[in-house]
Amino acid sequence: MVSSIQAGARVLVTGATGYVGAQVADQFLKAGYVVVGTSRTAAKAQGVKNYFDDKYGAGKFEVYETGDLVKDGAFDGAVKDVDAIAHVASPVIFNAADPIKEVIELAVSSTLSLLNSALQYGKNVKSVVVTSSAVSVADGNAAPDHVFTEEDWNDVAFENVLKQKESGQPIHPFIAYIASKNEAERAIWRFKEEKKPSFTISTILPSFVYGAILPPPATVQEVQANTTAKEIIFYYSGENQDPSKDLGFNVFVNVTDVALAHVRAIERADKSDGQRYILSSGSFTLQQAADILREAYPERQNIIAKGQPGQKTPKNNFDHSKSVRDLGIEYKDFKATVLDTIDSVKQLY
Repeated sequence: MVSSIQAGARVLVTGATGYVGAQVADQFLKAGYVVVGTSRTAAKAQGVKNYFDDKYGAGKFEVYETGDLVKDGAFDGAVKDVDAIAHVASPVIFNAADPIKEVIELAVSSTLSLLNSALQYGKNVKSVVVTSSAVSVADGNAAPDHVFTEEDWNDVAFENVLKQKESGQPIHPFIAYIASKNEAERAIWRFKEEKKPSFTISTILPSFVYGAILPPPATVQEVQANTTAKEIIFYYSGENQDPSKDLGFNVFVNVTDVALAHVRAIERADKSDGQRYILSSGSFTLQQAADILREAYPERQNIIAKGQPGQKTPKNNFDHSKSVRDLGIEYKDFKATVLDTIDSVKQLY
């Protein structure tokens, strides 16, 4: 029987100042854990710390300053007195001069750095959950009607990066990001097989993440810095005027469902050990986002693009049944997710 952690235990959340990381920290705090959130600088985490201190009381959320994640042993001190780890931090860089080094190799090395620190110094660590991505299963060469499960891998992404490099073409930043998630996850499972750690390991594979931003942004600049939620927010603000845009990966999940999955994977470690979990509520189009916003905010009809209302939802090619079965996730639908996203920022517009 895998020993599980109890409320009151200390959980390390890497990347706790990020969009997903802040929500992961919030769900652990809500469930009664003490959270140690990593940040490259303490100053960067001050807003998140103030928010959690106000919400849960002082002493529930601590900040651990890692400095640059590239340096060896960045997590050595962070893992020493924690019972579980949620590793959410990962490079999201779309303007890298050298995407292989700055995105793919960094994603792999920072993940292995954390796991090796846990192995060497994390004497209390019982469970580790790592945020990967549904793009690490979504092989672009699969048949159009293929339904992706946790058995699938997107190894072709890294092959495409290498082909682009060899041919002298610029490496596509999104392909490099996809490859980074796949390669980092491959490295996790090699680590588990080779090092046989005493702690359990599971991975969470979210599709496009939308939903509320925590803490609620104080400025429009903070919204601009968010990687995915702004895709929907910019329809509300009027900055996006083309709802026909196709992201090429039309599946979504609410950020609170992603965060809860991290908590459940650690609490149910006897089930989740060695498992990958696709998180996907269903498919969507940006036209649907515009339709939902125009209905919810009729006073903004002249701001929110109309597009071609009533667009049909594309087929959902991702099977999330394992996350429902093992982790008990009850997925929020697209309308709730769109409205959650806007509720967290509408005071700015």
